[in-house]
Amino acid sequence: MEEFIKTLTEQMRCVKARSGVARELADHITDQAEAYEHAGMKYEDALERAVHEMGDPVEIGVSMDRIHKPQADWKMMLLTFMLSIAGMFCMIPVYGSEIVPKQLLILLAAFVVVMAVYFIDYSILGRVGVAAYLVLTVFLWTSRHFYFPTINGRVPAMAVLVYLYVPVFAGILYQLRMRGYRSVLMAIAVIGITMFLALYFSSTMTTVLNMFLIMIVMTGAAAAKGMFGRQKKGMTALTAAVGILPLVYVLVAACSNVNSFRMHRIMAFLNWSQYQNEEGYLYKVIHEILNHTKFVGGGSMEFLEQYPIDSGMASEMMPLVIVYLYGVIAGILMTGLVVLFLLRAFLIVHAQKNQLGFLVSMSCSLVIFLNCAEGILVSFAMLPLTTTTLPFLTRGASTALVYAVLIGLLLSVHRYEKVFAAERFGSLREPKWKLRVRVERR
Repeated sequence: MEEFIKTLTEQMRCVKARSGVARELADHITDQAEAYEHAGMKYEDALERAVHEMGDPVEIGVSMDRIHKPQADWKMMLLTFMLSIAGMFCMIPVYGSEIVPKQLLILLAAFVVVMAVYFIDYSILGRVGVAAYLVLTVFLWTSRHFYFPTINGRVPAMAVLVYLYVPVFAGILYQLRMRGYRSVLMAIAVIGITMFLALYFSSTMTTVLNMFLIMIVMTGAAAAKGMFGRQKKGMTALTAAVGILPLVYVLVAACSNVNSFRMHRIMAFLNWSQYQNEEGYLYKVIHEILNHTKFVGGGSMEFLEQYPIDSGMASEMMPLVIVYLYGVIAGILMTGLVVLFLLRAFLIVHAQKNQLGFLVSMSCSLVIFLNCAEGILVSFAMLPLTTTTLPFLTRGASTALVYAVLIGLLLSVHRYEKVFAAERFGSLREPKWKLRVRVERR
């Protein structure tokens, strides 16, 4: 059997796929040999027959090589390229043509990051999740204190850089497999620590809440899939209960102080016309801009600059700016490309049988989806105004590079989709040695 499996796996060019295929073949041959033993055959004869029935190892190995090999997601790559170029052209009317050289340099660096992460084996996150978390924390602390400038009491770049905690958290969840309720409690503890760090680094409550929601959904999905143990319903319910705590806190805080600043902002969103000279002024501006939009073509930045939609705010409200400057049809086309990109991302998540691949692709997809949805809805006054970082549309090297890492991880997961086999529940790692005991009646 060993010689058969060795010959077969040698035909496979992808070294990473060999161990999984060898394990599956060994299990299949052993099961078939045991069936022949139960039918009355001797062990050696049963094993030889099971191996013989498998066929030509070279021919099977060539077939396996065609199946278990890295695959490129050209559709995702094309959509990434199209959205990046479209986003750059949308920025030109806002920031002027002088932004083109700098933005091209940022796009080039982003594509280098995408390709670098794409060719790196994403499964490293499942081995060094905790170490990566500590390294990332040191990097963010150093960047916040010694590199990035502080503006109005916060560091704008940190509002997007802290999202790198999310795929790292996927690796930590993977390391917590099959520990029962202790897995859920430890995951919740990591979420709490991450929220504290994210608030400290970014000083942006929206980012913190987004990360909390994403991490809770990831933990609940892992529990529902049985990654933590057999008591799936109980662990999922525990995760959901923790997930609603922020909502309860917001409701209690709002009811206990109806005259607070945050309560006024909520009331301004629900009834902006009544507060149009106060907290609702920006909602009034958005509605006035939308009233001046056309189906094709539009206005100029001079009109927008009459309102507080200057170059700084335009970066956070680019969907609104695109619709006004280029027309409703251009906005629909841009939104359509984003939707296609998101659908492709979630198809990658849906196709994953590997647990780590599922968690990593889910983490990246949720970050991109939540920020896209939030950015579009905020731009059209369908959500309360807040700080947003839209992929492909928000200016800045930090934003471009963080989303490049997330997209690169998505492509890496898809690349190895047919290489890594699904893990067996109940085991954190494959044993190096196996002991087989055979009892014969003489």
